[in-house]
Amino acid sequence: MFWVRLVSLVWLFLNSATGVIAESYPSLIIPHAGDTEIRCLTPSLVEISLITTKNPDPAPVKQWPFADLNGKPSLPTPKQFVVTIDGKPASVVAVGFKRRVLYAPLKRRDLRIANDLYLKLATTIKDNQKVEVSNPDEHLWENKKPFSTVFSSLRWSPAIHVNQTGYQTSSPKTAMVGYYLGNLGEMDLNFLTDLIPSSTNGAAATTPTFSLKDAHTSKSVFEGRLTRRPDRGFPFSSYQAVWEANFSEYKVPGEYQLFVPGLGTSFPFSISDGAAAAFARAYALGLYHQRCGTSNALPFTRFTDGTCHTALVDIPFPQSAFKTTWEILADKTTDVKENARHTAPRMKGEKSQLYPFIKRGKLDVSGGHHDAGDYSKYTINSAALIHHLILAADAFPGVAALDNLGIPESGDGRSDILQEAKWEADFLAKMQDDDGGFFFLVYPREREYENDVTPDHGDPQVVWPKTTSVTAAAVAALAQCASSPTFKKQFPEAAAAYMVKAKAGWNFLQRGIAKYGKDGAYQKITHYGNEFMHDDELAWAAVEMFLATGDSAYEKLIGEWFHPASEETRKWGWWRLYEAYGCATRSYAFAAKSGRIKRERLDPALLSKCEEELIAAAQDQLDRAEESAYGTSLPKETKQSRSAGWYFSGDAAFDLAVACQLDFPVMNDPRPKFMRAIWSNLNYEQGCNPINVCYLTGMGWMRQHEIVDQYAQNSRRILPPTGIPLGNIQDGFGWLDNYKKELGELSFPTDGDQVAPFPFYDRWGDSFNLNQEFVIVNQARSLAYLAWLMAQSPLKDQPWKFASATITGIPQRIASGERLILKLQAPGIDLENAQIVWEASDHAPTFGQTFTFSPNKAGPHWIEAEAQLPDGRRVFATTNCTVK
Repeated sequence: MFWVRLVSLVWLFLNSATGVIAESYPSLIIPHAGDTEIRCLTPSLVEISLITTKNPDPAPVKQWPFADLNGKPSLPTPKQFVVTIDGKPASVVAVGFKRRVLYAPLKRRDLRIANDLYLKLATTIKDNQKVEVSNPDEHLWENKKPFSTVFSSLRWSPAIHVNQTGYQTSSPKTAMVGYYLGNLGEMDLNFLTDLIPSSTNGAAATTPTFSLKDAHTSKSVFEGRLTRRPDRGFPFSSYQAVWEANFSEYKVPGEYQLFVPGLGTSFPFSISDGAAAAFARAYALGLYHQRCGTSNALPFTRFTDGTCHTALVDIPFPQSAFKTTWEILADKTTDVKENARHTAPRMKGEKSQLYPFIKRGKLDVSGGHHDAGDYSKYTINSAALIHHLILAADAFPGVAALDNLGIPESGDGRSDILQEAKWEADFLAKMQDDDGGFFFLVYPREREYENDVTPDHGDPQVVWPKTTSVTAAAVAALAQCASSPTFKKQFPEAAAAYMVKAKAGWNFLQRGIAKYGKDGAYQKITHYGNEFMHDDELAWAAVEMFLATGDSAYEKLIGEWFHPASEETRKWGWWRLYEAYGCATRSYAFAAKSGRIKRERLDPALLSKCEEELIAAAQDQLDRAEESAYGTSLPKETKQSRSAGWYFSGDAAFDLAVACQLDFPVMNDPRPKFMRAIWSNLNYEQGCNPINVCYLTGMGWMRQHEIVDQYAQNSRRILPPTGIPLGNIQDGFGWLDNYKKELGELSFPTDGDQVAPFPFYDRWGDSFNLNQEFVIVNQARSLAYLAWLMAQSPLKDQPWKFASATITGIPQRIASGERLILKLQAPGIDLENAQIVWEASDHAPTFGQTFTFSPNKAGPHWIEAEAQLPDGRRVFATTNCTVK
C-alpha cells in the first residue's frame, strides 16, 4: 500500500534511547527537544540536526551556541568532527550552521529550536555506504554514539519540492530543487552535472537530469532536464541556485516521486483528473468551518461544535451601558487626524456619530462567516466574499453548475458556490439599520477577541455604528446578487429582497453626501474600508446599481467616481484591483459577458479600461511568478522593502484566472502563460516551496499545527480545522507574550542582516504569527479560481454527498495500557488510496490506514479519523470510549 509504505518510514527512531533519527519523511509529530537527525543532502554534504529548547527543564538539552543573538558565528572547526564512510575516515573541509525556531505555541511556552550543522566532505559517498558522524570530546553533543545512516540513492530529499497533493493530468507540472545551508548560503547543485553520463559522441552534458518514478515500484516513467530558475527582485542574493523540473507533457495518472540523481526523491504525489477538485473541496470545507449561526457537524467535518452566535446582539445605545465597546472603538479612530481629507468628526462616542442608531435594543444578525481567525464579522469583507463568489458563478465557465464541493447543501440541485455566497448575503441583509445604513461589524461586547472559548460558547455581541464605506460595499454586494442571472434563477425571492435593501442603502448614501459633502460624509473606524476613504466603495456601489437597474443616474456617477487603470485606484500606486476598485472593475468588465446588461449599454471606453486593468493585473502576477525562483507572485516592491505579511498565493492566482476569461487574439493569447502562473502559485501554497510546508490546513505531508485561529487554539485537537489558508511568506516572527522578542532573535543568520539575511521563503516556524492570518476574502478568491479549474475537469459532474463512516476495533472494555489497532470504514467508499489522518486524546496525530490506540490512563477518551480521497472527497468519523 502506497500510504502505508509512506507511513512506515515516518520518523523512524534507530535508537529510542539516543533519539537519533534515520533519514526519513517528516511526519505530523513535531520533534521534541533532544531529538537528533542525520541526512545526506548530497554525496558530499551531510546535515546533522538537533532540537533544543530554552524552556525550564530539570535536565536541559545541551545547546549548540554557534551564533550569538547579533548574528556573529562561532562555528566548530572541521577537526571537531569525525566522519567515517564504511568505517574509513572522511575529511570535513567546511562547516556551516543554520538556526531557527521550529515550534512556539501561543498559549503555553514550549519553545523548540531547530539547529542544523552542515559538513562538506572531501570524499564522495556511494550508494549503500554507511555514514557516521561523531564528536569524540562530546563538546558538540553529549552522546558518545555517533549519528549514523546508510546512504540510499532513493532517500527522501528536503531539497526537492513538489505539490504534495498532486497535479492535474492536463495542467502544467513543475517542481523545484534548491536548499539553504545557513551561513554557507545556498546548496551548490553544480555537482549534479558531474553525475550526467556523457553523450554518445563523447561530449559531456551540461544540464542535470531528473526523472519521475512510480511511487510503488520506483520504476522511472519519464525523464527530463532541470533548468536554472534564479530569483529576481530581492536587494540581496537569494535563491540563485534553484532549478526547475518541468514534466508537463507527462499525463499518465498515477502516484509518483520526483528523482534527482545525487539528491534523492521527493514526497509522493499524484497525477490525476481529481487534483483541482481536491483543492476546491478543501477550500469549500474551510469556508464551511467559518460559518456562523450554525453548527459544524458530522458527517461534514470532524471539527464539530455546537450552534454559535445565534443570540440577539445589542445595539450599543446608550453609550453609558456599553462603556467597553465605545472605548475599543475610540481607540481605533485615533489616527484620523493623519488624513487631511478626513473632515468629519472623529468617531469616539455616541454623540460624534454622523449617523446615529435608529434601531434600539436587540438585533438578529446571525449567519455569515467568521471573518478571520476570530469570530467577528466585518461587513466590508462580507461584501467582498459575496462579490468574488458571485463573479465566479457568473463569469467562470462551469462554476455555477458545481453541486459537489462537499458542503451540507451539495447534491441538492443548486449551485454550491451560490449557496455559500447566499449564506453570507443573508447575514449582510440583516446588518441594515432602519435608515438604510449598514452597521460596521459584529463584535464581542466586553472585549476585542473571544480568545479562550470555542464559537459555540462565544461572548454576547454588539454591532458597531454605520459608516458610508461599509454601507456602499453592502449596497454593491447585494445589488450584484440581485442582478446576477445565475443567482436570480436559483434564488428569485432572495434576489428581489436584496435589491430592496440595496436601494435603501443607496438612498442613505445619497442623503449623507448631500448633507455633508462627499469627503465630509465619511467617518473612519478601523483600517477596513479606509485605504481610499469610501471612494472605492462608492464607485463599486454605483457600478452595481447601474448594472442592476440600467438607470442613467448611476451611470453619471460612475463617470465621476470611477477611473480604472489609473494610479488613484491602486494602493501605493502599483497594487492594481485593490479592494472595492477591483470589485467595480471586474463587475463592469464582465457585465455583458455574464448577461447582467446588454453590451451596448456599457461605455466602450470604460469597458476597455476595465479589461486593460484586468489584463495588466494578470501580467503583473505573471511577471512576479516568473521572477520568483519558486513561482509565487511576491511583488518586487515587497521584496525591495524587505518586508512581507498577509501574502497568499491564491490571491495572485485569482487575478490570473479572471484575466483568462477575457477574449484574446489567437496569435497573441497570454492565457497559456497565465495558466502556468496559476499552477505555480498553487504549487507554492501546496508545498512546492523551500521548506516543503503546505500553507492550507488539512493538505499535504508537512502541516502547520499552530495557526491564528481562535477555534484551533481552543479545540481539543492538535491539528487545526481543514481548509484554512495560511500566509505563504512573512518577514519573521512577531511578539508573543510567552517569548517576547526571543523567537526572532534566535534565527541565524539573522532576518535583519543587510547583506545575507535568512532568506524570505525559508522564514517559517510553527508558531502563532499574525502575519499569516487569513480573512474570508482570501478564502473566497481561492475557492473561486479553484472551482473554475475543477469545472474544467472530468470531475465537474461527479456526484457527491457526504457519507457516514465508523471507527472499528474498539472493544466494550478497554484496560489502561492496552494496545488496539483501529480502522476506518465507510460503506460504499473505497478508502484503499485515501490519505487518513488520526487524532486521539493523549496521542500525537498520525497518518495511516490503521491507528494504534494505546491509552495510558483511565477515564474518557476520544478518537477521530479524517480520510481524504485523491479527488478531495472526505469522510470523517469520531468515537468515544472509557478506559478502566
